Amino acid sequence: MLEHILKTANLSINPTLFLIGLGIIYVTGIMLLIAVGLKFLEHAKHRQKLDKETPHFFSTREMTICVLLLFPFWLNSIGQFKIHEIVTQYIFFGVGLVFLLFAIVWHIWAKVNIGFMWSDDIEIKKEHPLITHGAFGIARHPMYASLLMWCWGGSFMMFNWVTLLFVSFVFLPLMIRRAKDEEKNLLQKNKEYQLYQRNVRMLVPTTFGASSVIIRIVLLALLVYFVVMDAITIPVLFLLVGLHLYFGYSFLPEKVAFSYRSKSGMIGVIGLLSIYIWHPFIYLYYVIMGMCLYGLKWNCPCMLVYEKYHMCPCFILLKKCVRKK
Repeated sequence: MLEHILKTANLSINPTLFLIGLGIIYVTGIMLLIAVGLKFLEHAKHRQKLDKETPHFFSTREMTICVLLLFPFWLNSIGQFKIHEIVTQYIFFGVGLVFLLFAIVWHIWAKVNIGFMWSDDIEIKKEHPLITHGAFGIARHPMYASLLMWCWGGSFMMFNWVTLLFVSFVFLPLMIRRAKDEEKNLLQKNKEYQLYQRNVRMLVPTTFGASSVIIRIVLLALLVYFVVMDAITIPVLFLLVGLHLYFGYSFLPEKVAFSYRSKSGMIGVIGLLSIYIWHPFIYLYYVIMGMCLYGLKWNCPCMLVYEKYHMCPCFILLKKCVRKK
């Protein structure tokens, strides 16, 4: 096994980062397994009286299978980005490392906070308090959110586009379905859950105030670096679009979140135009950078659009066209 890993490391784009990343993934992965195992033991030992129990098709077993499916791609360097620029490699690795380390702390913190309320199936207890403190103050489903973040972090650390797509288009929708099914039952049990829903994001860390400003400055710095260095490539677009979209569902107030979701689309379109159509399109990024900088203190154009329409005008126009047909 070790010989195979060393051989594969030499085939990766950065053997040193490959080995470091794989080591961190294994250590934190074992921590996740131990945390889950302890919860199963605790649940069996301290069973609570139930109002309702609903088995779910996407349980811990299926989540574990989804995570395990990532490892063959990571271990064998299947689906790695071709990133030749060393600074870009370290940026990818650094972003992934931050995601992964935050995720493991967040996940364990959430399991401590939930106490005896944890369950594999969807269970509504007789005495079912609404937990909104600690890890649950960051997201409504912090264990699911942190597991997704861990998978995205590992994918960035291993420079793997296949697992990034798998987590985003397979694992994430299944997690959303599980979370929504839970919330239907929780709303029936506790009407105060609606207020909680309005103020805390479902599967991403709820970010506002100083933490929001810091993240937005980091996102702007990344965009500035790649544009100034003329380093916009397909892998870089994965990173920039992915981060802006992720935090576009994280930020509060909603107009700020909307602006970053909109900018993720702009960044993607401009990047593709500059790569495949005409390179000078890249200068449009300076407009995006100006909007991001202005939006740190005032309402950027995207925020003003949200305040007026509460959605992208493109979708309004599309709806009108569809109705005419």
